[in-house]
Amino acid sequence: MDARFLARNAVRIAARGELAFEFDRIPLVATGIRGRKLTNLVRIASNRLLPVATVQGYPYMAHISPANVCNVHCERCPAHDPATAARTFLPFDIYEKFMDGAAPYLLYAILWAWGEPLLNPDIYRMIESASRRNVLTVTSSNLNHFGEDHAREMVASGLDAIIVALDGTNPETYARTRPGGSYSAVVDNTRLLVEAKKRAGSSKPLINLRMVVTRENEAEVEDFKLLARELGVDMVSFKAFSTRQAGYSDPEWDRARVPGTTGLRWYEYGRDFTRKRARAEYNCRFPWTKPTLFPDGSILACEFDMGANHAFGNLHDSSFEDIWFGERAQTIRRAFQRNRNSLPFCRECVYDDAVIEGCVLAWEYLNDD
Repeated sequence: MDARFLARNAVRIAARGELAFEFDRIPLVATGIRGRKLTNLVRIASNRLLPVATVQGYPYMAHISPANVCNVHCERCPAHDPATAARTFLPFDIYEKFMDGAAPYLLYAILWAWGEPLLNPDIYRMIESASRRNVLTVTSSNLNHFGEDHAREMVASGLDAIIVALDGTNPETYARTRPGGSYSAVVDNTRLLVEAKKRAGSSKPLINLRMVVTRENEAEVEDFKLLARELGVDMVSFKAFSTRQAGYSDPEWDRARVPGTTGLRWYEYGRDFTRKRARAEYNCRFPWTKPTLFPDGSILACEFDMGANHAFGNLHDSSFEDIWFGERAQTIRRAFQRNRNSLPFCRECVYDDAVIEGCVLAWEYLNDD
């Protein structure tokens, strides 16, 4: 989202105070864009368009991690890496402190990072709080820690969209990609959520059944679409596979895991599976537009600062406003602008050299509403 995007949508914003956009190809509509929220949106758009080191306003989106722990054990997942910071649950009071400072300006919040968000016992309170403050919410879950009561709570909370991570069409494939989880539980729990929406007469949350496409499951893509239709979800999507994290990549891991079908890959590879320089460096503006909140209260420039080694500050010590506009944050932004790769978590950025926009390979909306 930048000044050009806002210009194309200026009429809708001016007439109705609404902005329609997509996150991970999920359609969202932000409402109530008036007054200071509108003024801030215009100001922060300048940080998307112009190479200005000083932040011009509050963020319009936020990345919040309710839990940096997980109940399944996907290989190489940062949730199980001892170097990943804040491997605990985000306390509700720290979440509220963040929202007190940021929510008046936010359009939406992404409620997951390096863990399973639904493990946090306050997750539905967090969603309800954001909804009450007119902030859209999207989360992603392996949907193993779930049941009928959770389904009712989720629908009642006002969650706008959920990505259900399934990654296969049979228990065998699922067990290899998400060890410790249960394929049948995810399928059954997805049905519970679909039924809870129907009973409540609610269109929310939009349910997006997702597969991360690897060599392990690429033959199941078409069957996955059929499964999504059979379950009655609203959307099906396919995410590209990447091994790149926090300053490193592994060509041998890519060789073993990326799909054999070229059209299902995030990157173009050489014969030795090193990544080809397919595109220019990603034009990242996250340090100006999207703070990440870790469960220990750290405010980060990016979720890939997994050790929280370059935090802007911590909500246990300061307000969000003081952190966001503080000298520490400005120093990191200036360093980023001078040489992005001087920050270790920016090296090998997953978005550099991608041959697709974003990380979603393909998607289909299954519900006309």
